[in-house]
Amino acid sequence: MIIPDLEGLARNFWAETGWHDKFPRQIEQAAPLKLPLVIAKQARINAQTVTHWLQQRRIVIPLPDDQRDLYGCLVAHRGHGFIFVSDAESPEEQRLTIAHEVAHFLVDYLLPRQRVLHALGSHMAEVLDGLRRPTPAEHAAAILSHMRLGAHIHLLPRPGIDADADRTVAQAEDRADRLALELVAPQACVRHVLKALLNRQVVTPDNVRAALATHFGLPAYAFNETIQHTVRRPLPSFVDDIRAGLRKQH
Repeated sequence: MIIPDLEGLARNFWAETGWHDKFPRQIEQAAPLKLPLVIAKQARINAQTVTHWLQQRRIVIPLPDDQRDLYGCLVAHRGHGFIFVSDAESPEEQRLTIAHEVAHFLVDYLLPRQRVLHALGSHMAEVLDGLRRPTPAEHAAAILSHMRLGAHIHLLPRPGIDADADRTVAQAEDRADRLALELVAPQACVRHVLKALLNRQVVTPDNVRAALATHFGLPAYAFNETIQHTVRRPLPSFVDDIRAGLRKQH
């Protein structure tokens, strides 16, 4: 499988938007401008409400029989994507959800689709979109490109609900998580904020997490891994841990 350049994808996403150096990043406004995406907000997101929204627009796509309430949902169909977000959640949670679904759309749908069309020709769009059955050769090519035939659906459940234990799914989720953060909290910018925090008298994991969350407009838990990787010794030496981590980046 082709490993995508997540930092490059994030840079390209924000290029020419005028928002690349502004935080919190306005990904809700940028996504429909940069990609063939529609973002729809509803108080409650589940398979039934998403199906109803699509049917009202004469888009018939069978969704999984899933009764869970969701943070978000991505439905990608015929080269376009629909991101559904619960507006009952905080702006910070919505920003992270949109970034996560944008990441899935890019890496798991749009880029593989573009690779197939580039390699085999634009006529493959009919196959990818489910308008005709693929030949054996076309079916094999789609498999080799990790491209689903037909609609792509991704559901983002709420915390506390067990995720699919399948290794491939877990890897895709990890990749989407990393690209989502690179889109709205790039590593280089996180390091810059951490450097500024070193000038404070008291630096603890909690106030670093809070400062990052405020600066980037994200839920504090989004930076748990950053804190975990930075703190390697007892709390009194936390500042030294940050300095050591920053030195390794240069």
